[in-house]
Amino acid sequence: MSLKFVFDYRSPYAYLANTQLKSLPVTAQMLPLDIVAVMAIVGNQPSPKCPPKARYSGMDAGRWARRYGVPLSPNKAAMAAMGSGQIAADLFSRAAVAAQDLGVFDALHDALFSAYWGEPVDLVSEQGRVQLLRNQGIDVDVWAHAEQDAVRDALRSRVEAAAEQGVFGAPTFFVGEEMFFGNDRLEFVRDALTQGGAQ
Repeated sequence: MSLKFVFDYRSPYAYLANTQLKSLPVTAQMLPLDIVAVMAIVGNQPSPKCPPKARYSGMDAGRWARRYGVPLSPNKAAMAAMGSGQIAADLFSRAAVAAQDLGVFDALHDALFSAYWGEPVDLVSEQGRVQLLRNQGIDVDVWAHAEQDAVRDALRSRVEAAAEQGVFGAPTFFVGEEMFFGNDRLEFVRDALTQGGAQ
């Protein structure tokens, strides 16, 4: 039984779900995308567009972090830089696609999630982003590769495909063709994998 994990580094619930992926009985295919672009296609709204929902999500994510025993410390500088346009909103998703192209995704992925939600580091400056790569032993310029048209086109294609599949938010899981939305559906994901005979 196949497992796909659709995520965006800007989602706290995707961060939380990511901390639990290794406990699942199969290895997930990782599908980074620009979830805000998906939402625009399907008519959904990000939590910041609804202040009460945003406040609740912050409290709820904290509960899940405590349950999982993982840090939760949002990178406010990176969020502000994205909100102001100082750095592109889809930069980290493009970096993930670039890292997959370059064969360094596994080295970067968890560190990038942690830098955004767990233990913040400088993601705003170019120097800070380069240092993140160095800290993970990555000696290729993921950030430069993320600026290539081919990477932008690949991310755009993923966004369109995800919308067609019914994705409306992150994290989303697919077990075979069955879709599950949200960190709080991980047990359903686990059950589906087990019932499907995953080893």
